[in-house]
Amino acid sequence: EFAAKLVKNGALESPDAFLAACRDGKKFSEYYYIQDLLTSGNANQRKYVLEGYLSPNTYEVYVSAGEEEIIRKLLSQTESIYTEENQARADELGLTMDQVLTLASMIEKEAKTSDFARVSAVFHNRLKEGMKLESDVTIHYITGVRKMALGDSDVRIDSPYNTYRVTGLPAGPICNPSKNAVQAALYPDETMVNEKYLYFCAKEPESGELYFSKTLNR
Repeated sequence: EFAAKLVKNGALESPDAFLAACRDGKKFSEYYYIQDLLTSGNANQRKYVLEGYLSPNTYEVYVSAGEEEIIRKLLSQTESIYTEENQARADELGLTMDQVLTLASMIEKEAKTSDFARVSAVFHNRLKEGMKLESDVTIHYITGVRKMALGDSDVRIDSPYNTYRVTGLPAGPICNPSKNAVQAALYPDETMVNEKYLYFCAKEPESGELYFSKTLNR
C-alpha cells in the first residue's frame, strides 16, 4: 500500500525497487533493530523484513528522493515513537521490540482505537496461557483477502504467520502499527488482564464493535 501510494503521488515511477528493499532489509542494517532482525535467524520467514517498522504518518518527500531515502525517513519515525521508555516497558513484559511491533500490528488490524487495550489484554492472556492466538487478521495477511468468516482451508494454511497453527506470535508484524497500537501492546487493559479475558469476536461487523468474554460459553 505504501509503495502504491508513492507511485500514485509521483514520488516513485515503480513500486518494485521499494518493495524489494523492504523485502530483504539488508540496505538498512545500520539501524540496530533491523540488524537484530537480519541476525535473528527468522528473517527469511518474513514476507517483508521491514514490515512493522515503516511508521504510518504524514511525510514530506522531495521529488528527487529515491526508495532508500524514503524508507530511511519512515524508519526514523519509528525510532521517534518507540522510545527508551517503551523498551523499558517491553523489558518488563519480557518482549523484544519486534515482538511488541508484531503484537501491535495484530491489535491495529483487529480493532478500532477505543478497543486496542482490551484486545491487547486478550492476546497477552492467551500468550500467558500458552494458547494459540487464532487471529483472523494473520490469515488475511497471508492470503491478501479480508473476510468475516474463515474456512477450514484458511486455518490450515502452512505459514509461520498462521496463528491458528503456530503457538505464540506470528513470524513478524502484519502491518505497520500506529503509535496508539504500540502503546496498547505495551499497556493492555489491566482489569481484563487480571480477570483473564481470553476471547473476543465481532459483535457488529459494520460498526467494528467487539464482544469480549472470559470463556467460549459466555
